[in-house]
Amino acid sequence: MRISKAYWIWGQFSINDTLYLNSIRDNVQIFLKSPKFDIHLTICGPYEKLGCDFLNNLKNLSNKNQSIILNLEKFDFSDEKFKSFFIKTNKSIELNNLRNNIYKLSNFASKNDYDPHISLAYGNHKKYQKDLLISRMPKLRKKILLSKISLVYVNEELNIWRILNNYDLRID
Repeated sequence: MRISKAYWIWGQFSINDTLYLNSIRDNVQIFLKSPKFDIHLTICGPYEKLGCDFLNNLKNLSNKNQSIILNLEKFDFSDEKFKSFFIKTNKSIELNNLRNNIYKLSNFASKNDYDPHISLAYGNHKKYQKDLLISRMPKLRKKILLSKISLVYVNEELNIWRILNNYDLRID
């Protein structure tokens, strides 16, 4: 059963890449009705409870980890409500390492079915709508910069995605 009220760790992007992705998301959401949410790549979760130690360790982890260049692969969609229409990204070693290190902070077991993506619309949309939309999408940039991790409180029942803290990753 899906946990609908929990904390998640998101990856977020450089200012320029956020503006670029927001523009794409906004155009997608004109076509596909969707709740509004900040552009992100989910890294891990859900966590039902988090302690102060986890938050301190998450901040320390961000100071030790570099920003990650992600390769954008393609626009795609699924039948899942919270993965209705998205940009598929590569599953890099750096992203997997960051994800595993975050899971180790709370002795939370990571799953091997991680499918990194940047959601552009949530909802139960018809396949023909998504097929049509893909045919109209612009060519994607090849790379974007994941420059911070964010602690987010999520209540899917009320369509709430509230960023509680941002932690910048190192840029060397």
